[in-house]
Amino acid sequence: MIVGIEVGGTFTDLILVGKDGRRTIHKVPSTPSDPSEAAAAGFTGILEKAGGDAVGVEELLHGSTIAANALIQRKGAKTALITTRGFRDVLFIQRADKTHVYDMFYQKPEPLIRRGMAFEVSERIAASGEVLTPLDEAEVASLLDHLANRLGVESVAVCLLHAYANPAHERVIADVAARLHPDLYVSLSSDVSPEHREYERTSTTVISAFVRPTVDRYLSRFEDRVKTAGFPGTPLIMQSNGGVVPIAKARQLAANMFLSGPAAAVTGAADIARACGKPDVISIDVGGTSCDVCLITGGEPHTTVKGTAEFSVDGLPLNVLMTDIATIGAGGGSIAWIDAGGMLRVGPESAGADPGPACYGRSGEQFTLTDAMLLMGVLDAATPLPGNIALQPERSRKAAEPIAAALGLDAEQLAERVYRIAVSNMAQALRRVSVRRGHDPRGYGLFPCGGAGPLIAAALAEEVGMRHIVVPPDPGIFSAFGLAVSDVRIDYVLAQGAIRVEDLEAEDIAGRFDQLRRQAAEELGGLGYPEDELVLSWTVDARYVGQGYELRVAVDPDELEREGPAHLAELFHRQHARQYGHSFPTHRVELISVRLTAAHPRSTLPPQSLAAGEPEPVATRDIVLPGGRATYRVFRRGTLPAGFSAPGPIVVTEESTSTPVPPGWTARVDGLGVLHLERKA
Repeated sequence: MIVGIEVGGTFTDLILVGKDGRRTIHKVPSTPSDPSEAAAAGFTGILEKAGGDAVGVEELLHGSTIAANALIQRKGAKTALITTRGFRDVLFIQRADKTHVYDMFYQKPEPLIRRGMAFEVSERIAASGEVLTPLDEAEVASLLDHLANRLGVESVAVCLLHAYANPAHERVIADVAARLHPDLYVSLSSDVSPEHREYERTSTTVISAFVRPTVDRYLSRFEDRVKTAGFPGTPLIMQSNGGVVPIAKARQLAANMFLSGPAAAVTGAADIARACGKPDVISIDVGGTSCDVCLITGGEPHTTVKGTAEFSVDGLPLNVLMTDIATIGAGGGSIAWIDAGGMLRVGPESAGADPGPACYGRSGEQFTLTDAMLLMGVLDAATPLPGNIALQPERSRKAAEPIAAALGLDAEQLAERVYRIAVSNMAQALRRVSVRRGHDPRGYGLFPCGGAGPLIAAALAEEVGMRHIVVPPDPGIFSAFGLAVSDVRIDYVLAQGAIRVEDLEAEDIAGRFDQLRRQAAEELGGLGYPEDELVLSWTVDARYVGQGYELRVAVDPDELEREGPAHLAELFHRQHARQYGHSFPTHRVELISVRLTAAHPRSTLPPQSLAAGEPEPVATRDIVLPGGRATYRVFRRGTLPAGFSAPGPIVVTEESTSTPVPPGWTARVDGLGVLHLERKA
């Protein structure tokens, strides 16, 4: 059996897949105080539900928002920075740009550590990797004693000048720390982000050090709990790049877990999109707290570029390769409120798992998007939500009263406006990953997932002008599904400064490729994945001489060896033209870094068996959507055979969510069980 467990802000989602392809899904409320509790409880619960035993679980995959929560809430470890003498202020000077250009009161983002926690050591390495000033080990030992014994530091970020070109001095600091203070967490920039640009590299290393103890303790608790439940193997942990790694590797590179949960859904979306012949989609994962959007072209998710120097968390650069996901605070738990100008707003604050929306019947008293959808009929009051949550419309009406009275509306009118505003907010996130990056969303399909994704899919597609919607099986636990189809994957980078392509020989590039290939083979081989089973993907970062930032270009090492370095320049010219609409073929090109993605493909999940026969609606329900009120026929998704087709208004219900199909749309089921919604021209 394969089990995927994804911890979200409101619910923890699980999927279990047997060798016969039979799938069992499960959903339990998250436990924010200790997310591993819900993960372990869900693991036990899904085994009981499937009638299985933990000993029979061959692979256990896990994704969590633990790193993101620790970073966003700034609840990490007491952290210190060790850097080259004369460079302690790199983290605090930052860059000369402004995120909000016209804000006269703009303040630079506050670093995770105070200046008094940045320390220097005497050493110097040149950009070429040459040692100019040797490292004084006695000085390092004294500094580490001071940090551990006098200041009570728990985690240390080490970022020495040009360590990407020669990590020797950083390795010495790690060795001294391991010998003198084995309980001290030490994060090296040469491991976390071995690339040039000192500020971004320092910021990334500090972020990793800041969240690493929190992540390490969480993963230890999770591993202990599932082993206590009987799981005999090693859990695989989802990374921000959309791949999984063994738990020991995840502990070392904590910053790579920042998008652990959202990346899983994108990986699953890409897998389904390729399989059903709709490779160009925009995935939108809407849960209880947030909405995560990613562009998928040709069946491949877009990743952050420019060495991710422009990707930041709370204004702080996080320079690791990640799935390019736009996240906003919009989900089923998003709270409706009136701002100082009297305008109705929805989110970003969420009711989360505790207390949850008012209709959950707990202690929640504020009106949320979930309450709105319940009053609109999009959610069925007679059908409990996962976790046996019985919906209570009367509590939603009571929560709506203060806002509705202030705006002169009744509860249903308020609900429709809250729904429209939430859809508009999500449309902005969708345009952010498409229109703002030169892609027309009308040429893509919408891929909704998460518990609330299908509930808003048709309205969102109409808002943006999209005509095709792809709803996967079990969309409400889709991040867990994404875990179950994720490959083991590690990204490598070799950065050695800017080198003009015309000055390179073919063997120079081949040598860089071989260095990364050996590194991947050694590391993944040590984790139990043989070199001959790895799939290698190569890219380079290059730019025109004089440009400030580079582009990432896909390359074939064998082709470059045949064609020579001039072919690399030609590939860059083409990529520049695709990205910006023009290129400069006479300009010189320089190589910045070489990248390798090494993946070990995991077994493809067996297909699900579909129902046969002609399904009949099980009920009717009045639903109000932006197009107006209509009576919808209700179909159970599990009864829909391949080839089923029906025009709206219908609603397709399943264990984890529902999909309304408004008038003007037609629903059909393909041979994989994927539900396609198509809008009339």
